Amino acid sequence: MAPTLLLTGAAGRVAGQLLPGLTGRTVRLLDRTTPSGETGAEVLTGELTDRDLLARAVEGVDTVVHLAGDPRPDATWDDLRGPNVDGFTALLEAAADHGVRRVVYASSVHAMGRYEAEGRTPVESTWAPAPCCEYGATKAFDEAMAAAFSHRRGLSTIGLRLGATTPEPTQRSQLSGWLGPTDLRRLVVGAVETDVRCGVYPGISANTRTHWDLSRAVADLGYRPELDSEAYAATVEDDGTTIATCG
Repeated sequence: MAPTLLLTGAAGRVAGQLLPGLTGRTVRLLDRTTPSGETGAEVLTGELTDRDLLARAVEGVDTVVHLAGDPRPDATWDDLRGPNVDGFTALLEAAADHGVRRVVYASSVHAMGRYEAEGRTPVESTWAPAPCCEYGATKAFDEAMAAAFSHRRGLSTIGLRLGATTPEPTQRSQLSGWLGPTDLRRLVVGAVETDVRCGVYPGISANTRTHWDLSRAVADLGYRPELDSEAYAATVEDDGTTIATCG
């Protein structure tokens, strides 16, 4: 039997785009609500801060793909802290305690958003985090906490700074940071299978107008994106900016 992969945030829009790329794997789903559609996978429902639930969720799991959290750039700290900070830390603890090999987790381009806002592009993976909002700050925290667990507990952690993860871009500001569905699947599978133990990488398609350096993702994860937001440039809404990362 194939090693079990736990997918958190399984009822969310990003998970819906990712799941077709996990065909052939033994997948367990976790979310606060039941995912729609028939996947044939085991489903657990509840909050990430429920440690008993997390212990059941990670039992026998080789890899966690963590997509759960509050993704709103304009959310308040009170809304963000539970799902994005406390919940992620609880997940890392459960994974380390139960022998999970790797946690692949959704960070965000917002963790580096000030570079883009200041025109310091292409943004490189090795630069220090520079969040542009409270949401981005929670993702920068997640990256630091994941690295600490990798260092102290031996847990492999791979962070993916996802951009606008939608079937297609709809606004001009998304053209530089769009991540299309098939590229999302390539990126996550590369993160699950890489020999790298710990790292953080941009999650962006091969966009003509990109502000992000993908070279380390190509080298370390074998990520070779094929989609380009330029195909939608003539039809997207002009929202008055070329930058989406500051909400």
